[in-house]
Amino acid sequence: MTTEGAREPLSETVNKQLLENQSFLYVENQRLQQNVLKLSKYLEELRKSTVDPKVLEHLVKEKNHLFSLNESLKQKISSIKSVVPGVSKECIEKQRKQKLEILKSIDELDLILKKINDRPETLDISIPKDSTVKELCQTLSKRLEEEQYRSDQAIETIRRLRDDDEKLILKDKIADMKHLITDLEVENTKLKFEIEQISEDIERFQQKADEISKQLTKIKKEKFVLEDEKDELKQIISDLENEKLKLKKDMIEELTEANRAKRVSADTEIALQHISEAYENKRKEAMKLQKQLDEANAIIGAFRDQFEKHSEPQY
Repeated sequence: MTTEGAREPLSETVNKQLLENQSFLYVENQRLQQNVLKLSKYLEELRKSTVDPKVLEHLVKEKNHLFSLNESLKQKISSIKSVVPGVSKECIEKQRKQKLEILKSIDELDLILKKINDRPETLDISIPKDSTVKELCQTLSKRLEEEQYRSDQAIETIRRLRDDDEKLILKDKIADMKHLITDLEVENTKLKFEIEQISEDIERFQQKADEISKQLTKIKKEKFVLEDEKDELKQIISDLENEKLKLKKDMIEELTEANRAKRVSADTEIALQHISEAYENKRKEAMKLQKQLDEANAIIGAFRDQFEKHSEPQY
């Protein structure tokens, strides 16, 4: 807001200066055109009289020179139409509005110069009747020098006007570019900080992922070991079950035999008691193995739950 507020007075100052210079240039061109008309009138009168051809040729050259000065002035004024390369559309529109009056004056100058070439008007010019051709040439030369000086002053004014205009535009553009560069540097610093933060987060996540991967590898190895132990326990239990069935069969046979020989002898009762004790021992041993198997299954289940928990995707 401060920069735009500063531009407003500068723009008004430039517009005011452009209008003042436009008025000055318009007046100067009007005077130059009037002098051209006067010279044209003089030359026309001289052609009708007996004049030295060299003097007439000199006057024609002076007139043409004055025309060229007017044309040069017109081109200098037209050059104000040009826009500094790289200016934005807003600046172009601003310059167009600022120079609208000058462009209008250029069109008026074109019409006036056309009148000079096509239809010179009659002007009342006071010249001493007793003046000689030499004095007339001196007068015209003096006036041409004065007009040349004024034309040079007008051209210099246009040049200064254009230089000041271009410097102002470039100054504003440089200020805008400096502000833009400052904003970009701040944004770049923010982006660098964000990139550093993201890089640190990625590194932490990578370290955490590596640790989890190592833990999963360890758990897998422990799981394989437990599965092998489980298979071994299953085989032991299977063998014990087979032995239990065999013992039951033997016990039944022995009980049957004992019932038949119940009353045979005390030795048979003792043998039966031994068999019962052996069976009881085997049964206790089987229960102990069953308990170990249950504990092994519980441990395997706990490891399986832990493994499945760590195997879930991390977000």
